[in-house]
Amino acid sequence: MGEAVRTILGQFEAAIQKDSSKSPVAGGVHPLTRYVMNYLVFLSDYSVHISTIVADGPVNPQTPLPEPQFSSLSTVVEEDPSATPISRRLAWLILVLFSNLDGKAAQYNNAALSYLFLANNLNYVVYKVQNSNLGLLIGSNWIRKHEAKVKRYLAKYEKLGWSKILSSLPDNPTEEISPKEVKECFKKFNSSFQEAYKKQCSWVIPDPKIRESVKLSVSKKILSGYLVFYQKHRGKHAKDCTVESFVRYAPEDLEKYFSHMFSEAAGGVDSNFKFPKKLVNIHC
Repeated sequence: MGEAVRTILGQFEAAIQKDSSKSPVAGGVHPLTRYVMNYLVFLSDYSVHISTIVADGPVNPQTPLPEPQFSSLSTVVEEDPSATPISRRLAWLILVLFSNLDGKAAQYNNAALSYLFLANNLNYVVYKVQNSNLGLLIGSNWIRKHEAKVKRYLAKYEKLGWSKILSSLPDNPTEEISPKEVKECFKKFNSSFQEAYKKQCSWVIPDPKIRESVKLSVSKKILSGYLVFYQKHRGKHAKDCTVESFVRYAPEDLEKYFSHMFSEAAGGVDSNFKFPKKLVNIHC
């Protein structure tokens, strides 16, 4: 019985490592993440029964994980000398999952989307750990560190996804500049915002709390500078018959655009994803 369980866990781990299904186009939670975490939640419910079996076997496999491209990989639990073998084993399986997800993130041709994908998936992992016996087994320290990592991924997404728009406006939006420079700034803003929004309007953030937080953060960063610049210079060109050609967005227009971003309905998942049924026979 013990050997059979260890064999299944080994096969499960190998299947995670070998999964080559594509990442969701919109950067949402990958089906692999859902399958693996639901299976680990299932295992955690039987931790009392399998802890001895796991203790008699190797904690980590000998094969090293690929060098991460986007994420720094650590189980954290390994640093805790009081961690039990079952805790270490479960934390290792999550690490194997995230190693695979790091590779999937690299498949995107947009670094901002790569970090959003990692944030969405790690946030889902943390949620499943927090709301199951995994939290008791892996510990609050693991949860805190990975919650912080989600925030870092989101910060990188915001910087990579929206910094070009911010740089299109003067550092001091109230400074006096020539009418020609005003027009150029508006045109640069229009172009960079349109480019960013067109790329990102289909991206998703499934978690409602994080979705609203990111929308608020991004809109504040963009609107804080644009609103001041708009209010100072829009009125000066009110009589210019060509004003509509370079002042394309009012601040309230931008607010509406941001309010519709990151809807989960906008992104899809890979309907062709399949995980070995002999290993996992549970659903999300």
